Amino acid sequence: MNSILLTLAIVISPLLATDMATAQTIGDITKALGSGNTSSLAAMMDTEVELSVLGQENLYSRDRAVQQLSSFFSANAPSNFSQVHQGSSKSDNAEYCIGNLTTSTGVYRVYIYVAKKGERMVLQELRFDRE
Repeated sequence: MNSILLTLAIVISPLLATDMATAQTIGDITKALGSGNTSSLAAMMDTEVELSVLGQENLYSRDRAVQQLSSFFSANAPSNFSQVHQGSSKSDNAEYCIGNLTTSTGVYRVYIYVAKKGERMVLQELRFDRE
Protein backbone atom coordinates (compact mmCIF):
# COMPACT_ATOMS: atom_id res chain seq x y z
CA MET A 1 0.00 0.00 0.00
CA ASN A 2 2.81 2.41 0.90
CA SER A 3 4.59 1.68 -2.38
CA ILE A 4 1.41 2.50 -4.33
CA LEU A 5 1.05 5.82 -2.52
CA LEU A 6 4.72 6.62 -3.06
CA THR A 7 4.46 5.81 -6.78
CA LEU A 8 1.32 7.90 -7.08
CA ALA A 9 2.99 10.84 -5.30
CA ILE A 10 6.01 10.62 -7.62
CA VAL A 11 3.79 10.59 -10.71
CA ILE A 12 1.45 13.40 -9.61
CA SER A 13 3.89 15.83 -7.95
CA PRO A 14 5.43 17.18 -11.21
CA LEU A 15 1.93 17.87 -12.51
CA LEU A 16 0.95 19.73 -9.36
CA ALA A 17 4.21 21.68 -9.35
CA THR A 18 3.60 22.82 -12.93
CA ASP A 19 0.03 23.93 -12.15
CA MET A 20 1.18 25.76 -9.04
CA ALA A 21 4.04 27.44 -10.91
CA THR A 22 1.64 28.60 -13.63
CA ALA A 23 -0.86 29.91 -11.09
CA GLN A 24 1.93 31.70 -9.26
CA THR A 25 3.24 33.20 -12.51
CA ILE A 26 -0.22 34.45 -13.56
CA GLY A 27 -0.81 35.79 -10.05
CA ASP A 28 2.55 37.57 -10.02
CA ILE A 29 1.83 39.10 -13.44
CA THR A 30 -1.63 40.33 -12.43
CA LYS A 31 -0.23 41.80 -9.22
CA ALA A 32 2.52 43.61 -11.16
CA LEU A 33 -0.01 44.92 -13.68
CA GLY A 34 -2.30 46.19 -10.94
CA SER A 35 0.52 48.21 -9.42
CA GLY A 36 2.26 49.16 -12.70
CA ASN A 37 5.44 47.37 -11.63
CA THR A 38 7.40 47.05 -14.88
CA SER A 39 10.48 45.63 -13.10
CA SER A 40 8.49 42.63 -11.89
CA LEU A 41 6.91 42.19 -15.31
CA ALA A 42 10.34 42.31 -16.97
CA ALA A 43 11.56 39.49 -14.72
CA MET A 44 8.72 37.27 -15.96
CA MET A 45 8.97 38.15 -19.68
CA ASP A 46 10.37 36.03 -22.46
CA THR A 47 13.24 37.56 -24.46
CA GLU A 48 10.61 38.83 -26.93
CA VAL A 49 7.07 39.84 -26.06
CA GLU A 50 4.08 40.47 -28.29
CA LEU A 51 2.57 43.69 -26.98
CA SER A 52 -0.65 45.27 -28.18
CA VAL A 53 -1.77 48.58 -26.72
CA LEU A 54 -5.05 49.94 -28.07
CA GLY A 55 -4.57 48.24 -31.42
CA GLN A 56 -0.90 49.07 -31.89
CA GLU A 57 0.68 45.64 -31.94
CA ASN A 58 4.30 44.64 -32.30
CA LEU A 59 6.86 42.07 -31.24
CA TYR A 60 9.31 43.77 -28.89
CA SER A 61 12.50 42.81 -27.13
CA ARG A 62 12.06 42.58 -23.37
CA ASP A 63 13.70 45.99 -22.82
CA ARG A 64 11.60 47.71 -25.48
CA ALA A 65 8.40 46.09 -24.15
CA VAL A 66 9.22 47.45 -20.68
CA GLN A 67 9.69 50.93 -22.18
CA GLN A 68 6.31 50.68 -23.93
CA LEU A 69 4.62 49.50 -20.73
CA SER A 70 6.27 52.26 -18.71
CA SER A 71 4.89 54.83 -21.16
CA PHE A 72 1.42 53.28 -20.96
CA PHE A 73 1.48 53.20 -17.14
CA SER A 74 2.73 56.82 -17.00
CA ALA A 75 -0.25 57.96 -19.05
CA ASN A 76 -2.69 55.53 -17.37
CA ALA A 77 -1.69 55.03 -13.73
CA PRO A 78 -2.93 51.56 -12.70
CA SER A 79 -4.77 51.09 -9.42
CA ASN A 80 -6.17 47.57 -9.61
CA PHE A 81 -6.30 44.39 -11.67
CA SER A 82 -9.26 42.01 -11.39
CA GLN A 83 -9.12 38.62 -13.03
CA VAL A 84 -12.17 37.66 -15.07
CA HIS A 85 -11.12 34.33 -16.60
CA GLN A 86 -8.14 31.99 -16.61
CA GLY A 87 -7.53 28.87 -18.65
CA SER A 88 -5.06 26.76 -20.54
CA SER A 89 -4.37 26.33 -24.20
CA LYS A 90 -4.78 23.00 -25.92
CA SER A 91 -1.22 22.13 -25.04
CA ASP A 92 -0.18 21.71 -21.44
CA ASN A 93 2.57 24.27 -21.93
CA ALA A 94 0.59 27.53 -22.00
CA GLU A 95 -1.90 29.44 -19.89
CA TYR A 96 -3.87 32.61 -20.37
CA CYS A 97 -5.71 35.10 -18.23
CA ILE A 98 -8.23 37.79 -19.09
CA GLY A 99 -8.91 40.60 -16.68
CA ASN A 100 -9.69 44.26 -16.16
CA LEU A 101 -7.03 46.83 -15.37
CA THR A 102 -8.41 49.89 -13.61
CA THR A 103 -6.35 53.00 -14.33
CA SER A 104 -6.57 56.75 -13.83
CA THR A 105 -8.05 57.09 -17.33
CA GLY A 106 -10.48 54.19 -17.29
CA VAL A 107 -10.70 50.42 -17.43
CA TYR A 108 -8.78 48.29 -19.91
CA ARG A 109 -9.40 44.67 -20.82
CA VAL A 110 -6.07 42.83 -20.56
CA TYR A 111 -5.17 39.50 -22.13
CA ILE A 112 -2.13 37.70 -20.68
CA TYR A 113 -0.47 34.70 -22.32
CA VAL A 114 2.31 32.71 -20.65
CA ALA A 115 4.08 29.65 -22.00
CA LYS A 116 6.59 27.19 -20.66
CA LYS A 117 10.13 27.83 -21.80
CA GLY A 118 12.69 25.46 -20.36
CA GLU A 119 11.71 24.89 -16.77
CA ARG A 120 9.77 28.11 -16.18
CA MET A 121 6.68 29.91 -17.38
CA VAL A 122 7.36 33.18 -19.20
CA LEU A 123 5.16 36.06 -20.29
CA GLN A 124 4.91 36.04 -24.08
CA GLU A 125 1.94 38.26 -24.85
CA LEU A 126 0.10 41.21 -23.33
CA ARG A 127 -2.87 42.98 -24.91
CA PHE A 128 -4.59 46.12 -23.64
CA ASP A 129 -7.98 47.12 -25.10
CA ARG A 130 -10.48 49.74 -23.96
CA GLU A 131 -13.25 48.17 -21.91
